[in-house]
Amino acid sequence: MKGKIFNIVLALSLLAGAGISGCKPTPDVIKWRMTTSWSSDMLFYTESAKAICDRVAELSGGRLVLEAYPADSIAGALEVFDAVSKGEVQCGHTWPGYWCSNKPSFELFSSIPNQMVQQEWVIWLYGPPRGIDLWQELYAQYNVMPFPGGLIGPEFGFFTNKPVQSLSDFKGLKLRVSGMAAGVVEELGATTILVPAEEIRSAMARGDIDGFEFSTPAVDWPLGFEEIAPYVVLPCWHQPSAMLETIVNRDAWNQLPDDLKAIFEAACKETSIVDFMAHLEGTNAEYLKKFEQYGTELMILDTESMLRITEITDRLADEQAAKDPFYARVLKSQRDFREGYRTWEKWGDYKLYPD
Repeated sequence: MKGKIFNIVLALSLLAGAGISGCKPTPDVIKWRMTTSWSSDMLFYTESAKAICDRVAELSGGRLVLEAYPADSIAGALEVFDAVSKGEVQCGHTWPGYWCSNKPSFELFSSIPNQMVQQEWVIWLYGPPRGIDLWQELYAQYNVMPFPGGLIGPEFGFFTNKPVQSLSDFKGLKLRVSGMAAGVVEELGATTILVPAEEIRSAMARGDIDGFEFSTPAVDWPLGFEEIAPYVVLPCWHQPSAMLETIVNRDAWNQLPDDLKAIFEAACKETSIVDFMAHLEGTNAEYLKKFEQYGTELMILDTESMLRITEITDRLADEQAAKDPFYARVLKSQRDFREGYRTWEKWGDYKLYPD
């Protein structure tokens, strides 16, 4: 009897060790933290970060699990890049334009005035120009891997507490604005300050700023911006489109198996360039109407003003390119692409559907 029992126990042990009887070993789960630049009330940006986390977990079968944290719970809104670069956290969700103080080239991967529109980003990054390679080359210097985090269309212009009907009206204003757009309005006589998005309302209330830019109508409305600024200056020259980013510490990235790397990249592209863009752009018209019904007054700059802004932007970009060879490479890549692409694009919908 004892021998029989021993044989049964031995057999079961061997079966368990061999993984027979249809049971598979439980895969190791890799858990990452994602710090973001968004407070919990920034619905679309916060949802974009969470959607990427959810999609990675789904596609990986739960092998790679990301948890997104709002600004200030791990790192401040403007400290995300440094936290990821140093390995304090494995990944982040933010906007490249915040890091221009590190190197001006960062702004070319976020947005500069009168530059690429929404669909051009996709083609420049993943089409023949391979802008994604330039993006990764820049970030490699900081031990970071960049991926799309959300593709945004034209913003809703500048919110101001005073009417701005011409470029001369910018003179004397204190504006919350980042990147090259700050250089443009400073040349027009404004002073600029960059405050985190969650501090915009309090900065306006204190009189620290007279106006600000942030995002599209669908993002701006839930933040209550209609309550603090009666005017919006259009068109959106300062940010005709923008790319949010999902960034990963390179040491953490290099530890992933190849299939999880592919899953992570696919999730970022799918969620950011399809789901986020479609959802956000699909709701902007609804929220624009809300602003108009509330009483927000739209100030429209004329063609002469726009030509002047373009002139300033081109000069500022050329001056920066003359000082920074990498900036010059990226700027040339984008300009060459747009020059060629727009010979085709000009036959697009605005020719089919004239005003």
